[in-house]
Amino acid sequence: MTLSWISVLCLQSYYTSGRQILDDAEFDTLKEDLSWNGSPVVALNREETRFLNALQAYNKGEPSMSDSEFDVLKTKLKEEKSPIAVSTDPKCYIDSGICRVTFQKDNFRNNLLYLPLGAIFTVVWLGLGFEFIEPLIRLNPIVLLGLGAYPIYKYSIEFTDKFIFPNNSIAYGPCPSCEAENRVYFGDILGVEGYNEVAEIKCKNCKAVIEVQQKTLRASSLPKA
Repeated sequence: MTLSWISVLCLQSYYTSGRQILDDAEFDTLKEDLSWNGSPVVALNREETRFLNALQAYNKGEPSMSDSEFDVLKTKLKEEKSPIAVSTDPKCYIDSGICRVTFQKDNFRNNLLYLPLGAIFTVVWLGLGFEFIEPLIRLNPIVLLGLGAYPIYKYSIEFTDKFIFPNNSIAYGPCPSCEAENRVYFGDILGVEGYNEVAEIKCKNCKAVIEVQQKTLRASSLPKA
């Protein structure tokens, strides 16, 4: 058993039952050792302890909470930027043959979805500006672009989200089986229905089938036959 899990067990025991496995001096020494090794476990709060306890129980085949409760807890910890709730390194379980990992949202590529319509609106705005405003008053193109920046930004997002890429979300992460980077797109494209709650993709490297949940971005390989 590693020092990190000894620390977790101590915290679990203290928070759930009030029983101390180590006395204060021994626990402080353990925390100091873990701090020097850069472990995030030393600063666990109550919710993080519940999360790790639920994971441990699930891996033993004795779930301590429902999937919906676990998802709510994990989402809360992810919103709080807890390093405990996001596992970017694949973990495999010998008994089931299933490998799991957590994907991350690809904000850069997600923002690129708004670029085509933004470019079109920008050209239209400048064209209309020179057509109708230029005869009345001379404006520097940069000033004209600045005046249109907010409506271009607003309507690019609104029209893209409603008509071109509804419910869009792009995520990326390592394949749970071979660790090759993969991406998945959630949402529809021009009225064509795509992945919504769960996406099933094939790894581009090892061809393993990966299931990714949109809400939590938890990705897992399918059990081996």
